[in-house]
Amino acid sequence: MPQKAAMRTLIIYLILALLLGIWLPVFGQQPTTSQENIVALLSGAKGSDLSPPLKARTTQAERRIARLYLKQWMEELELKAEEHAYQLPNLHPALDLLLSPYKGTNLYCILPADNPQAEFVVLGAHYDSKLGCPGAVDNASGVAVAFGVLQQLVQLPERQKNVLVVFFDQEEEELVGSRSFVKFLKKKQYLIHSVHTFDMAGWDEDQNGEIELGAPSPQLQAFYETHAQRMNIPIYVSRGGSTDYQSFLAAGLPVIGVNEAFSKGDYSPYKDTPNDTFDTVNFEYLQHLTQYVTVVISDLITTKSISYGTN
Repeated sequence: MPQKAAMRTLIIYLILALLLGIWLPVFGQQPTTSQENIVALLSGAKGSDLSPPLKARTTQAERRIARLYLKQWMEELELKAEEHAYQLPNLHPALDLLLSPYKGTNLYCILPADNPQAEFVVLGAHYDSKLGCPGAVDNASGVAVAFGVLQQLVQLPERQKNVLVVFFDQEEEELVGSRSFVKFLKKKQYLIHSVHTFDMAGWDEDQNGEIELGAPSPQLQAFYETHAQRMNIPIYVSRGGSTDYQSFLAAGLPVIGVNEAFSKGDYSPYKDTPNDTFDTVNFEYLQHLTQYVTVVISDLITTKSISYGTN
């Protein structure tokens, strides 16, 4: 590595070490919402003045309450929460005669680059859950990762790329929310650099800290691998999975999924059950994965020369 690049990377790590360790009050106040609080409220471990404890995030009423939480947390970071309401037909046209079309709402915010015309790095996680499931690991943990990363990105003194953070509705229903959001992005004509999604990030039974990279584009895989090696984090690549990055992969965009070691079987056994509760979440692992992603994305958005996205 050239000396200039090595020095730049070292500076980034030092800044992030401060951000992640003591929240760097020089650049801003400590975020008021912890990852534990995010998971607790979304999974119904506790309620708030917005709502009694949620039992799940499946019905329209439950998902609306979840969005209110998400909006509140975005506004704490002084970012504008935007709703993307959609309606999609059922997968088979004949079903439209019997069932209502899919209706839902994605929620997103934009952390602008120094140059608003720059590319967009998309970070996403789904906020819904299966019927009757608290969804602490699947996927309040992924939401917590996205917010944990965002809390640090807002502190960076400069950004060469825009960051769009989106929380998808109805992932549990044929990836409806993310499929609809792909169409929305195309309509907006945003120049998309890459898409990074987080789905299940709160389980590590063998306690080896291993992280799965799902269906990564070659450039993103190399970038994540470089940082994993520097941070001594064990990773491996999975080539498939039924989660939101599939919607963007089908659209030809550079994608990567970051999550617990699902393909190796080291994932929450309570997935899609009423036992996917707050007390089963490994927050040490969640923070470990969040720190890794924060370092990667921070380097990505502060480096102007890294460019391989597409519309």
